[in-house]
Amino acid sequence: MSVGLSGNLSDFSIADVFQLIGHQRKTGTLELKSGAARAQLVFDRGQVVSAAVSRGRDDEMDPLARRLVRCGQLTRERADEAAAVARSSAQSVARTLVARGWLDAAAVRRALDLVTSDAIFDVLRWHGGSFDFHAKSVDHDRDPTELLAAEQILMDGLRMVDEWQSIEKLVPSEDTVFERAHESGPRTGETARVFALIDGRLSVRRVIDLAQLGTFDGMRILSELRSSGSIHTVEAAGAQALVQRAWSVGSAWLAVGRFAMALVPLAALTVVAWWAAEPAPRAPAGDRRIERESLASLRDDYAVRAARHAIEAYRLSRGRWPERLEDLASAGLLAPETLATLEGRAYYSNHRNQGPIFLAPERS
Repeated sequence: MSVGLSGNLSDFSIADVFQLIGHQRKTGTLELKSGAARAQLVFDRGQVVSAAVSRGRDDEMDPLARRLVRCGQLTRERADEAAAVARSSAQSVARTLVARGWLDAAAVRRALDLVTSDAIFDVLRWHGGSFDFHAKSVDHDRDPTELLAAEQILMDGLRMVDEWQSIEKLVPSEDTVFERAHESGPRTGETARVFALIDGRLSVRRVIDLAQLGTFDGMRILSELRSSGSIHTVEAAGAQALVQRAWSVGSAWLAVGRFAMALVPLAALTVVAWWAAEPAPRAPAGDRRIERESLASLRDDYAVRAARHAIEAYRLSRGRWPERLEDLASAGLLAPETLATLEGRAYYSNHRNQGPIFLAPERS
């Protein structure tokens, strides 16, 4: 294995490859293929530096950037810009994000660790494919004391795979939606973070991302909550109908107000989205109606989604809701230019006794 090792996973399992790399303290990259899925694992003297999985043409975004976008820590616009800068400067997306000051090193490191753990857990469940290890020097800035030996990661990963069957019975899909059944029992740490996000609307994947957990840990916590009777599933059609009924009562403005009063401070996550999507009132006969151009509409829709994700990330990282939209930009969760439409009118917040409500400029 002084130069490299290639083979078929049906003849030489991923566990065997991990053990060989770990025992011989090899440095290099391990590339795995299974159908449309591709994975790359980087090793330094038998220890795992990083790992990532991609799936075909529809999954071309850098895995780290994709994770940060899903968690609401990075806008898609900045993710694309970071990728372009990284390609032109031959440096990693992680280093680009830190160098530009868009995220601090600690946040990037946590996201990298989650990407790595998810990738390893993913490939250990592959049942076929091929592998190709290239022994070569690797460039990284990880502290050697932070790296885990391949054998240790393998043992942890195999334990996760063993537990996965029982977890899948309780959490069958990442698209599953849960709602709370009761509030009994104290919850702390990661379990408290996950339970706080259960609202009958967010999918399992969104809950795990916003809680900033790995897939296995998030699914395990959700399975424990369901097993204890704290949460139960919501049928997708039923959940959609519930949302539609809530927004069909009265006028659009009254619907927003009632929804905000009932779910504040979660109104901060929903009001903007519905104002952007709501069509303008019908113009009186004889008046000439001016439609928004498609570019402005798309830009505003993007701003709404970015603001909603940033608000969620702010609450999870600080334990409270932002008082002003400007707080999101100050925290590095949202680009300042995202807070205004193409016409230059800014989104704004209206403070009520129940908390802040964030509104789009078209309804000011």
